[in-house]
Amino acid sequence: MSQSVDSPTTGGVPATLLESPSFQLERLRRRTRDEVEAALGARGTTMRGYWVLTCLVERDASSQASLSETLAIDASDMVRLIDGLEAQGWAKRERDPKDRRRQIVTSTKKGTKAQAELAQLVADAEAAALDESTGKQLKHLRKLTKAVLVADLEPDETKGD
Repeated sequence: MSQSVDSPTTGGVPATLLESPSFQLERLRRRTRDEVEAALGARGTTMRGYWVLTCLVERDASSQASLSETLAIDASDMVRLIDGLEAQGWAKRERDPKDRRRQIVTSTKKGTKAQAELAQLVADAEAAALDESTGKQLKHLRKLTKAVLVADLEPDETKGD
């Protein structure tokens, strides 16, 4: 049975949890999300709204379905997120001329400008959330998370065709 490490730095969290990657990632996620959401909330948007806007700015245009898939956001939630971006004047929808059932979403000039400003807010909020980390630690964190995300996006060759 694992003992609880009761010190000012651990807050009584059991040692087993402190060594668990899933627990560590959840705590890190919560800490960064709280900082980022607070910063973005002051500008009238959310982290997921920022993600969508960033995809639109960096891709030029996307269908709602591809945005949902890329960001792992439910299609009905995506509709609401895009509604919010349109209300801000940051995005617009147009019918796909090749398939009138599809909506193509693009960022506006105002959206591109807002995304650049929001990106700086996000970077500052993440830095505040991770202010106790060294540059070297952050470099390792980014390298590890990127490797995991890229591996998750690659086709799994162990599955049968």
